[in-house]
Amino acid sequence: MKKWVLISCFIFIVGGGAAQTALLDSLQQIISQNNFDTTHANALFSMGVNLERSDLKMSIKTYRNLLGMREDPSFDRVKGQAAIRLGGNYSAVGNVDSVGYYFGLAETYLTARPDDQKFAYNYHNGLGIHYNRIGNHAEALINYQKAAALDPDIIGLDNVAGLHLNMANLYSGMDDQKSRMESSYKALEIFEKTKNKVGLAFVYNSLGNLFYSLKDYEKSEKNYLKSLEYRKLSGDRRGEAVIFGNLGTVFTDKGAFEDAITYLSEAMVINEELGLKENIGLNLINLGKNYEKLKEYSLSLQCFQKAKDLLKEAGIDKHDAVILADMGKLQSILNQQEEAYQSLLAATSVATGQKNHSNAITAYKNLKEYYQAQGKFQEALEAQTNEFAHRDSLGIGGLQTQLKELESKFALDIKENEISLLKAEKELDKAELAKRKANQNLIIAVFVFLILIAGVLVNKFRVIGRTKRLLEVEKLRNSIARDLHDDLGSTLSSIQILSQMALQKEDASNKTIFTKINTQTASMMDKLGDIVWSIHPNNDNVDQLLNKMQEFAGEILEPKEIAYSFDITERASEVKLDPERRRSIFLIFKEAVNNAAKYAESKHLQIRLEVVNGELVLFIKDDGKGFDMNTIKKGNGLFNMHQRAEMLGGNMIIHSLPNSGTSIQLRAPIT
Repeated sequence: MKKWVLISCFIFIVGGGAAQTALLDSLQQIISQNNFDTTHANALFSMGVNLERSDLKMSIKTYRNLLGMREDPSFDRVKGQAAIRLGGNYSAVGNVDSVGYYFGLAETYLTARPDDQKFAYNYHNGLGIHYNRIGNHAEALINYQKAAALDPDIIGLDNVAGLHLNMANLYSGMDDQKSRMESSYKALEIFEKTKNKVGLAFVYNSLGNLFYSLKDYEKSEKNYLKSLEYRKLSGDRRGEAVIFGNLGTVFTDKGAFEDAITYLSEAMVINEELGLKENIGLNLINLGKNYEKLKEYSLSLQCFQKAKDLLKEAGIDKHDAVILADMGKLQSILNQQEEAYQSLLAATSVATGQKNHSNAITAYKNLKEYYQAQGKFQEALEAQTNEFAHRDSLGIGGLQTQLKELESKFALDIKENEISLLKAEKELDKAELAKRKANQNLIIAVFVFLILIAGVLVNKFRVIGRTKRLLEVEKLRNSIARDLHDDLGSTLSSIQILSQMALQKEDASNKTIFTKINTQTASMMDKLGDIVWSIHPNNDNVDQLLNKMQEFAGEILEPKEIAYSFDITERASEVKLDPERRRSIFLIFKEAVNNAAKYAESKHLQIRLEVVNGELVLFIKDDGKGFDMNTIKKGNGLFNMHQRAEMLGGNMIIHSLPNSGTSIQLRAPIT
């Protein structure tokens, strides 16, 4: 399982905007008077808060100057707030010892003021952020729950929304996607109501992460860019680095590795300026993944090793499973077999101990591939069993969440209609004291009103019914794809591994049979992969079809050193296809590319996908030796391609001449 590391940075939500420089100048004037009174102390605190997102080192220095002021009861509360902020800042830069000291100092102020709910909110929220950052989810949840139990009217709506965001980040690390989605949208609702731009910047980042996890890269990028716009307006350098890093992961998944490296490098420059060790470590992890995709394996391994050392120095171990799994894979590629084995074993142990099923799937998958490469098929089988056990534990709740949201919304509509009916009945009681004619008119009006409500309710039931049926179909497709992949895929993989084990034995009498079993099982697994891909509803758009085509073209053409190019128009990338049409188009493409690789002896393959007059047009052209269409014998491949084109309601034209290359054009209606 491919897993990239997204940065979510939810701290206390504070005001910001274009007037920040003027505000800092005003605060500096107050501080420079050196009155060392309550106004001076509050100015130091405000200065520290406003510097946190642009100059963290100066922010820390400002808070420490505040704590160094003389002992005075009138300073205690603002000093306690500064201690909380210092604890959070030292957590961000990985200085764990200082974190404990300053939160301990803040706790003494809280003990002296147990009824100060705003102070209690900042303390528990800040401590929750720290525990989540170092991977202690249990303690993080305890502190967030303590903050959530406080009176929202006292702590303020913006702080309530900020707490929802922090909990969404926590649920993400706990693989609880349902709670994560609910918390994100609660925060968005509040910040839109209060029009808090800084808060909206954090929400859009959270939604970008959410859509990224659902592989909806277009919506993910759109939300990240909205967040970046707000962060630039408020001079939030720290937030800009977060968004640059997250955009890097999106471009990685889209296959634009050079662009991804550019974004990640920009993020790392800012994080190094601010001294944010965890974020630097995450940038290094994602850079390592991109260099791996570019086959720069030594450079990739260096990035992972630097990230591991830096995060260990910062006392953060929640990313260890991801790092170790990727290091093991790279060490195996670089023929560092003993190091690879130790890294992969450690990755499985850490992921299992942290109960992170996503990381465990990746770790066991890489360990299985290592055992297979070493010819240890019994161990490979055990690793695969563990991999699929964690897949079963992970589960998919997306469709259930959507259905619950629709049902909740519908229940709210019914409640509103019930309220309207009660109001109408009250009006009817009052009308009984009036004239008979007015009474009759009111009854008629209520009757008409009830008919309208009944019509609305009937329509609502129909909409919900259709929506449920659609979601049930989506759920069924998900279930079929998952069962084919997990159950049948696991069985075929096991048969292949067992046949490889049999081939290693000395008995030659059955060797030919086991070789055929191994070959045909590999072929069946390949075809099964195509079927699972075509059934899964996440692949219904042309973007996913394009990814599959690019992946296949790379596997077939790159080993033969055949260059290829894809030209996709924007309109084509927005088209949605049903499973059968998507599968037929891919199989025609697959056959065409196979033929070009086997027979054409070409140096370059041109592939174009566009929409023309309501039709999807696939054009494939090579510069190979071509053939005489009058003499060539048509085999099953060409016959099947023409048949699939007809099933799509379209047509396919093949044009070729000796020494002039071959071109294939498929035209098929979009619907």
